[in-house]
Formats: sequence, C-alpha cells, structure tokens
Amino acid sequence: MPKSLQSAPLSRPPQLYSPSSPVPIPPVTTAYHSPLEPTYSTASRSFQGRKVPLFLDTSNADNDLLFPQSSITTPIIPVTPSQSFPSSGLVSPSTRRPSNLAVGSQQSFIQRKSFAEIVIFTNAQYSQLKILCSDKTLSAYNAEIWESILVNEKFPTTNSGVIVVFTSYLVLILTSDHLRQDAYDVEMATVSLAIEFATNNEKTANFNTLLLHCLSQIRRVLEPEFTGDIPVSAYNSLFLIRVFSKHFIGNMTRDEIHRQFEGQCLDDDIVDKHMINGLTCEENKYTRIELGPNHLVIDLLVIQDSRSKSEQLLDCLVTVISTLDPISNASTYEFYQECLNTLLALLSTQIHQPSANQLDNNYFLNILLTCFSNDIDILTKRLIMNFVEQKSPPPASTNVVYNAYSYLFPGRSSAALPADIPPIADRSLLILLLLASQWKMPGQDKNKFREAIKSLKDSQISEGSDMAISFRALYQLICRQLSNEEICLILYLLMVENEDFRVYVLSRLDPEILLLQILRLLYDGVEGRTNYSQMYILLTILLLFSQDEVFNENIQKIQITYQPWFTERLLKSISLGGLTYLVLIRIIQYNLCSHRDVYFHTSSLAIMANLGSSIQDTHPYVAQRLVNLFDIVAKRYQKLYKKAQEGEEENSDDISIYGDLVCLVLEIINSVLTRRLNLNPELIYSLLHKKDLFTRFQSHPRFAELIANINNVTSYFHVRISESNLKSPSAEEISELIETTARTWPPGRLKEFPDLKFQYEEESESQEFFCPYVWALIYRHTWIYWDEEKARILHDYIMHEETVASDVFIV
Repeated sequence: MPKSLQSAPLSRPPQLYSPSSPVPIPPVTTAYHSPLEPTYSTASRSFQGRKVPLFLDTSNADNDLLFPQSSITTPIIPVTPSQSFPSSGLVSPSTRRPSNLAVGSQQSFIQRKSFAEIVIFTNAQYSQLKILCSDKTLSAYNAEIWESILVNEKFPTTNSGVIVVFTSYLVLILTSDHLRQDAYDVEMATVSLAIEFATNNEKTANFNTLLLHCLSQIRRVLEPEFTGDIPVSAYNSLFLIRVFSKHFIGNMTRDEIHRQFEGQCLDDDIVDKHMINGLTCEENKYTRIELGPNHLVIDLLVIQDSRSKSEQLLDCLVTVISTLDPISNASTYEFYQECLNTLLALLSTQIHQPSANQLDNNYFLNILLTCFSNDIDILTKRLIMNFVEQKSPPPASTNVVYNAYSYLFPGRSSAALPADIPPIADRSLLILLLLASQWKMPGQDKNKFREAIKSLKDSQISEGSDMAISFRALYQLICRQLSNEEICLILYLLMVENEDFRVYVLSRLDPEILLLQILRLLYDGVEGRTNYSQMYILLTILLLFSQDEVFNENIQKIQITYQPWFTERLLKSISLGGLTYLVLIRIIQYNLCSHRDVYFHTSSLAIMANLGSSIQDTHPYVAQRLVNLFDIVAKRYQKLYKKAQEGEEENSDDISIYGDLVCLVLEIINSVLTRRLNLNPELIYSLLHKKDLFTRFQSHPRFAELIANINNVTSYFHVRISESNLKSPSAEEISELIETTARTWPPGRLKEFPDLKFQYEEESESQEFFCPYVWALIYRHTWIYWDEEKARILHDYIMHEETVASDVFIV
C-alpha cells in the first residue's frame, strides 16, 4: 500500500480522518515530510489538509462596498522623524513603504506635505501632546495641565462608521470611505510623538501618569451610580493609551513594553505618605481625589492595587466590554468601541511575531489568557451577543452644527451610511475569533474561549442558562452575512465546538438557505471571486454537514430551480444534493488542472463519498460529470504509469496520487450502485455510454474488484437493452428501458464494500492556520493601521505558502 508524503506541520487546515476502511484516499505530494503525521494505511482513511492559501488575499467581491474608494483626502501631519524608538533593530513606521503582502486591505495612502493639511488634531491638541511627550514631568495632581490634555477638546472619533472632526469653523463628516486613510493619518500624526514619549518616559513617567488617569476614569464610568454621557476625559485618556501603546508594542521588546507600563508615577508616594483632604489613605475615608470642577479624578485604589498596571488595564477593558450597554447614548457607543480597539491594539504583540506559537513574547495576550479565566465565559457570551444583536450607533451628536448639517444633508447621516456589520459587532466578532484561535496555555487542556463557545446554549431550550443565546437569531445572521470571512469562521467554530448548535443547524427544515450560499461561494472561488482561505473553511463546513445521514437524505429530496450563478449549463431543476456534486466536481477538476491544492480535492471527494450512499434521482448532467471526472483522473494516471513503465523519469508520487484518486472515484460510484442503483437510472445510462473507460482497468490489481461491480452493472443492462430489439432507439427510449429494468435489479449481484464515510477532526496545531488568518482579517479592517513590514506573522505565512506552491507537482 503506497504511503503518502505528508504536509509540513505548519499553516494548514486541520486533518481529516475516518474509521476503519480497506481503501486509502488520495495522499498529498509535497517536497518535504513530517514525522508528526500518520501515513495512510488499510486501517485508516485519514488525510491531511495541505497548507493555507497560496497567498493571503482576504479580500472578497464585496470589498468595494465595505471600503469604497475615497474621493476626499484627509490631511495629516508630515512625519520625518530623525529619532528612533529605544529598542535595538526597530524603527518607527515614519514613511509608507511598498510591500508584497497581499492581504486585500490597507492600500495606498496619501502622503502629507505640510502642517497646513492637518485636521486629525487641532493646534491646541497637538501642542498639549507635545508637552505630554516632552522631557517635562507632569504631576498627576496638576489639574490645569491634565484638563487641557484630557478635558478641553475631544480627540477625533476614528473608530466608527462616522468620523466627526470639529474645527474652528466647520464640522467635517467623514464616512467609512475615509477610515483607511484616517487610520494611517492617526499613525503618522503620532509616530514622532511616540518616539519622543518612549525616550522621555523613563525620566518623566508621564505615560504612567496618563495610565493612572485612564484607569481612574474607567473605574469611575463602571461605578453603579454612574449615569449619562461618558466624560470626555475618559474617552481621551483611553484614546491616547491606545495610540501610544500601539506604537510601543510595534517597536519594543517584551521587557521594554513592561517597563513602559509598569514604571511608577513620580508622585505616587504622595498618596501613601501625605495627608489628602486631612485624612490618610489608610483610613479609607476617601477612595479618589477630585482634581477640579470638570470631574477629573484620581482613583486611589488604582495606586493601591497590587496588580500590575497592564493587568488593571485589561481588567477595566474586559469589565467595560462585559457589562456596559453600548447603545445607551452616542458617547457610550464611541467609548465602547474604543475599548474594543484598545484591546485589539494591546493583543497586537502577536502580529509582530514570526509565528503564532511564540507565547512568551505576547505580553498582554499572556496576561489575558492566564489571569482572567473566571471572566472568559461572560466575555465570550457578551462578544457573541454583540455580534448577534448588531447594535448600530445611536444618533451621533447633539452639536448644533452637526444637527444643521444632518438636516441639510440627510443622505449623509449615520443612519443612511452603508454598513455590512455595525462597528461593535464587527470588532467583537474579530476579538472572539482571535482569542479562540490561540494556543492553549501551559497547564490547560484546551483553549478556554473554545470551551466557552462549547458551553453556549439555545435560549429557547435553556432559558435560565448563563450562557443562553438565541440560536435562531445567530443562524439567521450567519445566513445573511456568510460572504464575510469572519462569519464563515464563527460558523466553523460553532459547528466544531458546540454540539447543540450543530444539531440545531442540521435539524432545520430549510437547509437550502445556508447550503446554496456555501455552494455559490465555492463556485465563485474557482474563478477567484472567493479567496482560498475562505474556501478551505467552507469545504470543512460542508464536510461537517455531510457527516449527518439525515441531512444527506434531506438535500436529495429538495428540488432547486434555476440558479443564475451556476453558468456551466442551464439547469431548470435539480436536487440540492445534485447541485452539491456539480460544484464539488468543478472544484476538483479546476484544482487538478490549475490550483493544485491537495486539500481541495481530498475534502471535495470526502464530501462526495459521504453523500454517495444517499444520492438518488441523479440528474443527467450530474451523472455525466461524475463519469467524466473518472475519465480525467484515469487518463492522467494511465499516462503517468505508461511513462514510468517505459523508463521515463516521472514523479512516482504523482502516480500514487492519481492512483488514489482513481480508486476513490470508483468507490463513490460503487457506493451509489450498491445502495441506490434502482433510484439512479441516469448514472447507469452514463456508465453504459462510457463503459469502455472501465474495461481497460479490469485487470488492474488495485481496481479489479471495484471495476468488476461496474462491469457487472453495465453488462446486465447492456444485455437487457439488446434483448429489447429496439431499432435505432432514442435516448429517451433507452432511459425508459433502464429505469424499468432497474426496478427488477436482483439484489446480491454486486460485492459490497464497507461504508465510505469520512469525518472531520481538527488537528492539534490548527492554530498555525487560524491565528494568522484571523490577524489577516483584522489587518484588513483598517480602523487601526499596522505597518506591513512589521506584521511578521503574515509575512512568514505567505512566504511559506509560496515555497509550498513551488514544491507541489500534481498536474
């Protein structure tokens, strides 16, 4: 029995396996082997998914709708810093550099030429930021300076579908058209400030003082008695923490990040050693200090907390996300979004690592995964609920100028903006996918966020459960937005991890609603309109569906009318199962001739095999395509085998691959014939029409038993047709005769083989596929800018795939 040449254990979809069975499935041929993976044997029909896509193009056909090209340019501070961050070998992203990273996201940006173009920050804001980042120490209790930084003017809202920037004379309404440029502008406007800030902070501790104010403001917002709008100081302080933290994270080592966050405010000891309002802190009479009439406060409990400031910041963010109602007012919605953005920025240490498994270097991610195990369930539920509820932003502003603008130009109000997924729903889903795609921490049996997804319950059945959500609403939302890659990923996670949701999906009486969308995306993927990463996920989801016998029976009975996206042939009516076969055969044929991705044809054949025992009333075109598929792989196998026999230098692995493909297609045909022969006369017709294809393999030791069954069927029906004495029979007459003869087919004439069934099992290192893929999706959502050259997890991902592509020799 030939052994497969396994894929390298990096960046691939999870493996597939099947119970005991005598015939192997097609192996994969690549230029390198891995001792970590099992070989194929007669006792195991397992096969590995090959690598992730040849390029990480996460764009899809809807990108122009999600991010239309901007017709308005957004000014920016010109950045030509001469300094660099205090970290060896790392420099700031001071200029836009070209890159070959194909992630379908952050495209070309407008380079700013003068300070006159700036609208990201006002002159007053920029002046105050210069003071904050300078070598001048700012006391935490200097109300005047901190009010000028955090209270007087709100920093621009750059994290929602509407960006509102107030200037002295007008209000600029920047829609989602400008998010891409705006994110880049914010980055470039602050890069030189961040370099200066990082250099001076060890002396001034101004960043630590800013962090003290930020934590104090968030704790104030979280107090039960707090109501009304979120204070400007709370939003501003969090915005600045996010912006500068992201610069630090992208340019510093783990230890340097730790020193920036955990440095002590130079006047912290005042709280511990001196009297405040006549009382000491130890007396616990006062827990915060009011710095002025604008409600700027310092929470003494932040200083007294024994936890690190990094852990306190994550705790505040997790608590806000888990407990705050984002739609209570517009300011709360903006603040909630900024909390999600800040959490993503803190976790972005991973995007700068060469591999997803380098856990030690992910400072904030490690803290979150190790110190917040008690909060994971409630955080997971809240993130998934944010996605399900699809909360849109409340009315954006009560500003007189803004209201006048909205009145005069109602078509440009936030309610009229085109939106795919509301901002909070989008960010919440991406954060959940990111956390669920992480490696399990040392001492843990499994990723805790996946365990939380597993524990989700349907609110219609388990109404009192703490993890109850509406499966119906979640399913309907997935059906509406399946073209989005993140939606495909959450469907995959739910199908793999949550048995209750899987049963809910498979037991629905309208499987065509979801399945037709999957088939269309796969069909379009052959022509490049669906990217390959998404096709991997969709094929895996389809394989999970095909493991359920009831589902397989149902889709054979559902008749589908004309589908305009299916352009191969006009099909006025076909069963849903037949359409599934046609799409899978198209993928296989295209893949063998062009894309050459082993996971495509192995997954597709596994799905076809699972459906084989349920197929009935085969459409003539489906039968033709199935026999034609055998013709293609058989001819290629014969050609390779003949060259090898003649002594020509041929890749022996190619011969094994095509031999396995021939074997599996024959098994699928046999599965239909042995179990549903009388219900599939059109398949018999196609086999009779191409019976010579099979006779040439009847003496082949590997295929002999499989070919014998097919020859048995064709011979039996050929005799019956000859005995009918039809003169110049038409195709309709032959079909009618076959159908009549099939009803009297004697049982027991064919040798039965074990059921050809495949099941999906996610492999232990699947994170090396999913984690970079999720970061690619996050990278595409350009409300946060990441330097392409420093997104190392994506670089290695793509270079590995280019190497794999050059080493695959299938066609």
